[in-house]
Amino acid sequence: MESDNRNHPELLPYEKLAVLGIEREKADSLPQEVKERLLSGEVTPLMQVSLSARNGDVITLPLKLQMTTDKNGVPALIAYPVRATLEAGRNKVLHLTEQEAERLGKGEVVQKAVEVDGEKTRQYLQLDPETKSVIHRRVTEVRLEQKLKDMEKVNDIELGTQQKQQVREGKPVELNVSGEKVSVGVDLKEPQGFKVIQGDLKEWERQQKLCYDEQHPEYLGLVMTDKNRWEYQKVVDRQSHERALNFNPPKENQSKGIKL
Repeated sequence: MESDNRNHPELLPYEKLAVLGIEREKADSLPQEVKERLLSGEVTPLMQVSLSARNGDVITLPLKLQMTTDKNGVPALIAYPVRATLEAGRNKVLHLTEQEAERLGKGEVVQKAVEVDGEKTRQYLQLDPETKSVIHRRVTEVRLEQKLKDMEKVNDIELGTQQKQQVREGKPVELNVSGEKVSVGVDLKEPQGFKVIQGDLKEWERQQKLCYDEQHPEYLGLVMTDKNRWEYQKVVDRQSHERALNFNPPKENQSKGIKL
């Protein structure tokens, strides 16, 4: 699959990545899993990048990237910098209510109509536990209906109408599969946007509430090393974490990250 990217270099947004200090050579050397996530429109793992501030300083901080397009089909790159907490006031485009912000903070998934780049669509919203930014995906992209049908076929079960509706709304449901409790639901942190866990709804809630930084004293992410390759290392030390938390993106882009 590596040859695919070499044969189609236009797939990677080189110019936009360069703004973050990821020049063409560095972009081409990204791990295949990261390139695949980026090209499919998924959110990447944490990456340490360099941003030029308005005063000319270069700020190194960890963030996640997502490739998307505007209403005219022009490629755009969204950067989600690390923040201390979810700040509902920054999500003006998402128009989060206090109740929605509270639900996101609890690890719940919210479904609502959101206008992105002039187009209003139904989206699932979820708080990323590492960056405290709101990630989102169109409801139609998660393909829940097919996933539910596959589950029923494989496990020889039949979900009730109410259960299916709950899952469509982004709420997890508890099932009994071969005598064992299983919980399923939307989870945008997963590549497919859907997750199945062994356990009841209390176990689902426990896992969703887990704070990433409580389990991992220091974040692990991708760093470009002196060996001229990307490696997984600590990407948030005290200094870079403080810079990330104090970094203020342009006001017009505070809703869901920095658009490049």
